[in-house]
Amino acid sequence: MAVFCIVFSLIVGIGAIALGFTITGGAGGTMQPAAIPSPTDGDDPKVRLDYLTAVAQVELDDHSDALLAGDEQGWLDVFAPSLHPDMQKQFTSLRNLEVSKYEYMIQGTVSQLSDTQFAFRLGVSYCFGGVIGEECSDAAIVFDTVWNDDRDGFYISEVEDSDETGPRPWEVEEIEAVSGDKVIVAAPSHYAHQLDDALASAENAAVNADQYAVYGEVEKYLVYLAGNAEFSRWYGLEGANMDNVVGFAMPVPYLDEQGRLASGAYEVVMHIDRVIDTDDFNSTMRHELGHVATLNHSPTNTSQPEDWWMVEGIAEVIDHDPSVDLDTYLRQRDVQAYIDEDLWDGDLEPVYNTDDGLTGSAKYGLAMYAVYYLFNEYGKDQFMDLFERVARNGDNPDEATQAVYGVPYDDLVDECATFIKSITD
Repeated sequence: MAVFCIVFSLIVGIGAIALGFTITGGAGGTMQPAAIPSPTDGDDPKVRLDYLTAVAQVELDDHSDALLAGDEQGWLDVFAPSLHPDMQKQFTSLRNLEVSKYEYMIQGTVSQLSDTQFAFRLGVSYCFGGVIGEECSDAAIVFDTVWNDDRDGFYISEVEDSDETGPRPWEVEEIEAVSGDKVIVAAPSHYAHQLDDALASAENAAVNADQYAVYGEVEKYLVYLAGNAEFSRWYGLEGANMDNVVGFAMPVPYLDEQGRLASGAYEVVMHIDRVIDTDDFNSTMRHELGHVATLNHSPTNTSQPEDWWMVEGIAEVIDHDPSVDLDTYLRQRDVQAYIDEDLWDGDLEPVYNTDDGLTGSAKYGLAMYAVYYLFNEYGKDQFMDLFERVARNGDNPDEATQAVYGVPYDDLVDECATFIKSITD
């Protein structure tokens, strides 16, 4: 079976709302009497919106504090009773994932839908597996809500799934999880019996990947186990062609100090029903965690065709080990068959949706051979310098190869191709 992985990028900027007055809250953000002046008859409508926005932020702060304290009722208090079943599942999932940060920021401008209903767009910065109150490398979701202001109070009556690389698994599934020193592995309850074995594989893969995390430490790797249903629902992948995908590393944004989404961390998903063989599972895990180690918190940039072979090649090298002979490389036969059938033109091209299984696998293998060659010919440091310039920073490939290797980009690719031909003739 052909094995592929995918990496997507989606970064959208959104501004956070700034209020023109101060809220005086109690411990943990709890409102005190008369802390926020109420609007009066005859006030401009904006006064009511500002008031409700301030109240919403305090309610959300209390709601977050309740989650971190393990207080389910406190978490549910902000929601209409009709939402409680889904929000109870979300509470359980977040607690199982060892949530250590869950911080709201109201996004954009609040709009009035009717006399009693208001639309709020919310952002949440979250961390898993850290220490509550300490700094962490967070990720974020943004999503739309409707709030009611009526005789029952001021509360959330509608919640949409997040729409920037969403929904995340814990928004739509009841998630169970196990954790180790470096990794949290999570899954819907019907895959929970496979968590312990997956964690052992992930912990070994994390130790391996950390050797290549030269651009910054990965505090905690996050891996989800999924099946067909989850693959087509999580991370906005509904309708995507995922038929040949066994795992992927998905970039997820974070919210900067201005409330804008920026390039952030990576979360890994493994298709538990497609990678049954233990060796294949371990290999895929090493590959995907390799993506996290090398791409985590890359600066925001536009992907280029020239960076594909670097991104996938380094992940394949991390899986295989650059010090190990290529005779044991899992894709060796596919690469050899692809070349023997005279299908390779000497270039290092990305995988396309129209590629068949042999072509896709061979392209991964060719990318691996190229990076393997550069590692062993010129050393790890030089390639990681090139990778940072092109794959992480989005620099011009020709200028980057000139700076690192002293030759034009096309000449470097030709040199890699010459090596590949020498070992496949």
